[in-house]
Parts: sequence; structure tokens; C-alpha cells
Amino acid sequence: MELRPSGSQPQIWGFWKTVAWGIPITLAAVLFQTLGALGFLALWRSLHPQNPIRLADAISNGGLLATSLALSAPLIILLVIWIVRLSKVPIQEYLALKWPSWRELAVGAGGLAFVLGITNLAAAALGEQTPAFIQDTFTSAQAAGLLPLLVFSFVFLGPLQEELVFRGFFFAGFAPAIGAWPAIILTSAVWALSHGQYEWFFIGEIFALGVLFGWLRWRTGSTLLTFILHALVNGMAVIAAAAGAV
Repeated sequence: MELRPSGSQPQIWGFWKTVAWGIPITLAAVLFQTLGALGFLALWRSLHPQNPIRLADAISNGGLLATSLALSAPLIILLVIWIVRLSKVPIQEYLALKWPSWRELAVGAGGLAFVLGITNLAAAALGEQTPAFIQDTFTSAQAAGLLPLLVFSFVFLGPLQEELVFRGFFFAGFAPAIGAWPAIILTSAVWALSHGQYEWFFIGEIFALGVLFGWLRWRTGSTLLTFILHALVNGMAVIAAAAGAV
């Protein structure tokens, strides 16, 4: 992969170089998450030899997922920052690290309420229930005494990593080459498909949220706004899971 020579002008990576950088980002995410999961399983096995975690339950084990994300997310964020630094474009500019105004927050909150309202109505009409994955993750983390780590990972680390990668790095590389709306659709589709633990209806809901977040990123120039909204969505899911566990 071509790196920028030391004397080159600052420039955002183009479309194909952004795609190429996506390969090590994806591989690193898989590697770090796997190492985190294996480390958790090994520790759990040593502490609870009479109560091993079955492979079938690992995908929704809250303690495992929280530990895996807590390990992988900071490393992926650092990797993205390193890749951006190679471009010599300021990190704040490249990843759109701008605080949103109160008006932008209000517009974002209104858009989020609209999308969630539509998807909730569609879920009710189609008889879709809240994914069991969310409830299983919450209850298993609670039983393991790792609920605070799950909340931190799910509400803060996960949204921060995903927004910096999708609405930050990928959108910045795609939009100048293919246009804002194609970039919004492309990043939303890839982001939604990365949530393969959910049923197709909820992958569609994630895609709709991605379109909203992408539009807000484009119109406001702020991934901090989309991070706040993303964290809010995940926080509401945790609260709903907590209510279901009572």
C-alpha cells in the first residue's frame, strides 16, 4: 500500500485507498476481538471450571463481548488515527471532530425520534420483537458481575469506534469521489451488514439509522454529533434490557 512521502501535501485518502485501508482495519478488528474473546474464555475457565461457557452461548455472552470490545475498540481507534496521520491532514478535520451546536443537536434528536418512531411502528405491524441478543447479553453480563464494563463498552466505546470509522474515516474518503449520498448509502450498508448478530429487520433499522447519521455528518460536519446520537440509541437499548430483566 502506498504511503505518502514525507514532503507530500496533506490530502485525504481517495476512494480506493480508503477501501484498501479498510482491509487492515477490518482484519485488526477481527484479530483484537478474537484475542479479547479468547482471553476472557481462558480466564473464565480458570475461575469457573465447573461452569464453562458453551460455544453456542458465546456470541451473546455479555462479559465476553464487553471484554472483547474493551480491548479492540481503543486499538482500532488508534489504528485509524495513525492512518489519518499518514495523510498529514489534521485529525480533527479528517474525522470531523467538531462539537455540534444546540440547533444541530436538536435537529439530530428530532431526526432520531422520527426514524425510531417509523421503525417501531413497522416492528409492531410485522410482529417483530426486541432482539433476544440484547436481553441475553445484558443478563449474562449482569450474572458475571461485568454489567458496568458492558455498559461502558456498548454505550461509549462501540459507538465511538464505529462513528470514527464509518462516518469519520470512510465517509471522508468516499464522499469527494462518489458524492455525499452514494457515500452515505455505502457506509450505511456496510455498517448495517457488520451487525450480523441481528435479524434482517433490525439490520434494516440499523441501515436507516446509518442514513440519518450519514446525512447529519454531511450537513453538520460533525461525527461527534453522530457519536452522541449513536450512544443514545445504545443507551436506550441497555435501559430497555434492564427493564426486561426486572
